[in-house]
Amino acid sequence: MKVISLGLGVQSTAMYFLSSKKVIERADHAIFADPGAELPRTYEILEFLQDWAELNDGIPIHVTNKHNLLEDLLKGVNSRGVKYSSIPAFSESGGMVQRQCTGEYKIRPVVNKIRELHGLKPRQRMPKTDVWLGITLDEIQRMKESQLPRIDYHYPLIEQRMTRGDCIKVFERFNFPIPPKSSCIFCPYHSDRNWKELKNTYPEEWETCIEVDNAIRDSSKKGSDDKMYLHRSLIPLERIEFADQQE
Repeated sequence: MKVISLGLGVQSTAMYFLSSKKVIERADHAIFADPGAELPRTYEILEFLQDWAELNDGIPIHVTNKHNLLEDLLKGVNSRGVKYSSIPAFSESGGMVQRQCTGEYKIRPVVNKIRELHGLKPRQRMPKTDVWLGITLDEIQRMKESQLPRIDYHYPLIEQRMTRGDCIKVFERFNFPIPPKSSCIFCPYHSDRNWKELKNTYPEEWETCIEVDNAIRDSSKKGSDDKMYLHRSLIPLERIEFADQQE
């Protein structure tokens, strides 16, 4: 089985188009692991793509949303209900805490859906499966070997010697809107430019980020003795004037 890991960013969405139209080998399925916290524009792209797939015999798109990262963060737990913040927030003790969100809310849901598509029972051995990742030449350093049992990673865009710019041309070719960068609205890896754009463009989502920032404050292993923040300055989001921050 060949499965596209569909992040709904530029690269993975372009790969979906190329595979659906058999410009490259056609995959069997595409899976979008929804953490419940993407930009509104990303969810619009998902709807556009689902409509396109229905009209153009696109590869079947499966959406997994069993676990909601936003809801869990506001509750102060991870995907297993354990008191812990899964995102790599900045701590007063220095640096960022360990990131678990990708594994818990992206990778694991994709693997579970693959098992479901294979029709497997619990603990039943999974057949070898190829998972396609949307990485281009300009970010080739992100390539890695799969550490997941019975799953191999493949990089069709690398094999085609494509760049992000080449992916943009794919959207022009299919008359499709260019997707935004896919990431959770409250991702601590945001630059000040990202935060400022979010604040100015998506006021409701900005308020949600403030809620998350306040919710994770005492969620480190040391609790209130080692507070955590979404922004590297260790200042609550609602108090930061991003216009005064160095870009």
